[in-house]
Amino acid sequence: MTANLTHAEIESVLYTYLSTRFPHLGDCAPTTRLLDGGIDSLGVLELMSFLGDRFGFVVEDTDFEPENFETPAGLVQFIERKRAA
Repeated sequence: MTANLTHAEIESVLYTYLSTRFPHLGDCAPTTRLLDGGIDSLGVLELMSFLGDRFGFVVEDTDFEPENFETPAGLVQFIERKRAA
């Protein structure tokens, strides 16, 4: 169950996914810009689908704002907001 995940656990899941799916992002930092050659549009769709499935929320069309997935730190904030809603 994902209801009681801590911030650090969310980060761990996210960074594991990023390094597995996008090996060139294996050592990315919280401020690494994911859209600048890191993840293409198909990758963004796959990432958002994974996050919704893994963390138990529905990804809405309005969630596809660049600031939500521009950096790993932004993704963690996005996940936490969606889970709190």
